[in-house]
Amino acid sequence: MTIPNLPPFFNMIYTKENGELTPNAQLYNDLMYQVLNELLNSFNNNFDNGLQVPNKTTAEITVYRDDQITPLGTTWYNTNLNKLQVKTKMAIIIPPTPGTIETVTST
Repeated sequence: MTIPNLPPFFNMIYTKENGELTPNAQLYNDLMYQVLNELLNSFNNNFDNGLQVPNKTTAEITVYRDDQITPLGTTWYNTNLNKLQVKTKMAIIIPPTPGTIETVTST
């Protein structure tokens, strides 16, 4: 199930004179509840048996090394090496310097 986008907060009249929520406030609260409930369900369902990181090949992971989009700390399971890999250094465009993907090893 896809988590719906929450409308941006806006300065609205939240209650009527009698204290009831306005239709816009009710809609905002309903959407907020749905999003938070879906996030909670997703978190509970996906982490019951541990954290699973994306499975990628060495070739797929190498593409992320030099991009400027993938943030530091992004982690993958390298299916060729059967090891975890983590992006630890961003690539620099000028002068061109590659980023770094480190392999998690054990002793």
